Amino acid sequence: MLLILLIVLLFSSLVNFYFSIQILRRVSAAEIKISFFEIRWQVHKHMKKYRELTRAETGNIGLSWYGYWLSLALMVLCGCWLFISLGSSIGRVK
Repeated sequence: MLLILLIVLLFSSLVNFYFSIQILRRVSAAEIKISFFEIRWQVHKHMKKYRELTRAETGNIGLSWYGYWLSLALMVLCGCWLFISLGSSIGRVK
């Protein structure tokens, strides 16, 4: 069970990173300055702008916005579940 949770956590982290890159590419294509030195922190800063840009272009919010938030929620859920599982399995060992 722990291995499965770890694999899902790593996979959702990679998916989240992919959507982060897609969001930052779209925002930078709109001539908005982005510092790629702090790429993980810049995503949250530009989420609102990405939503506005995609809504203005297509009338809908871009799929990367939903993918980012869903993968982030999955990361947090799996991370918490993994720590809870690790804590309970450590308690059983004693």
